Amino acid sequence: MSKADKNWSGIAHVRIRLDILNSPAWRALSFTARALYMDMRAGLRSTNNGDINAALGTLAHKGWSSRTTILKAIGELTALGFVAKTRQGMGGPTNGSCNLYRFTDVPAYEQPKVGVGASRATFDYLAFKTTGEAEQALREWAENEAKPKAQKTK
Repeated sequence: MSKADKNWSGIAHVRIRLDILNSPAWRALSFTARALYMDMRAGLRSTNNGDINAALGTLAHKGWSSRTTILKAIGELTALGFVAKTRQGMGGPTNGSCNLYRFTDVPAYEQPKVGVGASRATFDYLAFKTTGEAEQALREWAENEAKPKAQKTK
């Protein structure tokens, strides 16, 4: 074992593919979305892809303090294909279940306890060939988010 290998022995670390960091979609992300990606990625283990959440309660100890900021960042990550929702949360922020996500560059294994099915790595972020295409996708996502939601009638 080399000295460099010993330096990493037993130390948790985050692995990110270079095709992510070099992609036009990554360049179009806000720094907030990039920070959220890194904090979510720190929770990825060998078999829990698909059971990753972006709940304020989970992220508060990492310095996140605004649900709105998290929702905007997760929206960007989803719109550009870095993460995909695996389970829709139900209920409110204090008594319900949260949304769950998977990273699109890693396969997800079936996790029946949390209601997540298996899926292959889809690499959705590679669909954007230019930064302009990715920025356009973000503009379209922002326009859809800005539209008022339909009110339920009694």
